[in-house]
Amino acid sequence: MESNSNQSSREMLEDMSFCVFDLETTGGNQKKDKIIEIGLVQIDNLKVGATKSFLINPERKIPDFIQKLTSISQEEVEDAPKIDEVIEEVLEFIGDRVLIAHNSSFDIPFLNSVLKRLGRKELENKGLCTNLMTKYLIPTLMNSNLNYMSRIFEISHNKAHRALDDSIATAELFLNYLNIFIAKGIKKINHLYYPKNRYELDLCNFKKASSNLEEIRDKMKSIFAPFVITVKGKNGIILFSYPCTNKENEITYICDRIAELDWQTISMKLSGPILESLIRFNHSYAKMDETDKEKSIDLLKENLIGKESLEELKSQYKEELQKIKQCDFVLMNHLVPEQYTIYPLGALGIRQGLIFRYPGHDKKLIQYINSKTNRKKSGKLKEVNFPKALADITNLYMAKCMREERELIIFKDSFALKNKEFFFVEFEKFTQANPNRYNYPKAFI
Repeated sequence: MESNSNQSSREMLEDMSFCVFDLETTGGNQKKDKIIEIGLVQIDNLKVGATKSFLINPERKIPDFIQKLTSISQEEVEDAPKIDEVIEEVLEFIGDRVLIAHNSSFDIPFLNSVLKRLGRKELENKGLCTNLMTKYLIPTLMNSNLNYMSRIFEISHNKAHRALDDSIATAELFLNYLNIFIAKGIKKINHLYYPKNRYELDLCNFKKASSNLEEIRDKMKSIFAPFVITVKGKNGIILFSYPCTNKENEITYICDRIAELDWQTISMKLSGPILESLIRFNHSYAKMDETDKEKSIDLLKENLIGKESLEELKSQYKEELQKIKQCDFVLMNHLVPEQYTIYPLGALGIRQGLIFRYPGHDKKLIQYINSKTNRKKSGKLKEVNFPKALADITNLYMAKCMREERELIIFKDSFALKNKEFFFVEFEKFTQANPNRYNYPKAFI
């Protein structure tokens, strides 16, 4: 059952009417290029409604690359209506609805340029861009094109660069986003247009004035991937933090501490890989009191590595720990599908890492490794300090992953730089053996 807040959010958005549209054109120049296809989809009551599409005779040759991209041939548009013959029907279908496009900074101005050429009034409808919205909601996403977004949200999109198919896929993506806004309790329509720092899918915030411990506990239990929880007091001072791996004893410990603290705000941020959560945890670890530090380290050791003493574990993983000392980089999955993160082992800090796509960013990855290697050799690589207790846990966790051949690749710089082809063969094996299991962003906080 939805909360009252979510129910009111749903009712607010159900009252809105949208028109999703897409243009296929002969090119990107508003002054000389022409529309060759228009696709339109209405959304009412949070459901896809009526659709329309028009092939348009541009009265000029369609460039060969556009014909190839769209699969719209010159012959197909020869007997199609000209834009002035269908524009009235297009405008009537749009009406006063909020306009939606996956790249509204192109589609809306282009349509307005056509209206201007026809001596008609430009559109005054409000507009939303699902591409821009994607970048606000999923800020670490490196690829926001419609094909990729359709794939990760499991939206059927068989004919890319055909106006109606693109419009329907954009409509489905937009409905996904509207449901996310509802789940996160949107209160103002204006937040649709400016969602930055409010509705990120990897982040959840609580304020003491409007939250209770049971609600916070339930939220932690529902989170599907490792996350870092940070508890702040007055003036944003960090009181407590923990890299949670969704185990019951962790959630109990966290809730007990929250109940004891005079807190003001709590944030939960998805990290994806556990190593990523440990790296993020390091930024707040030093600000916690000594008792919390000791308890956190003990709990992390027990849950991530084993119940044996620290010295026993170091002895058990002696060989792997020695290899880690001799290596330069660690590479792992990112929270986002088809993205990965790499860090220098001597500088495990958020700002030192690189998020990259694979395939696609092969050269970018090698350039990063080369750059960090050169900085290390010249003494310019800024080391990130890990307190010894947390460093021990982090190194032991990497050692365990190394032994079990999961989650991480740990390697010397020369392995990647001197034999790139073999490096990518091994990396490909890693991606196949360690698929991204987070189901993000379809699943979100």
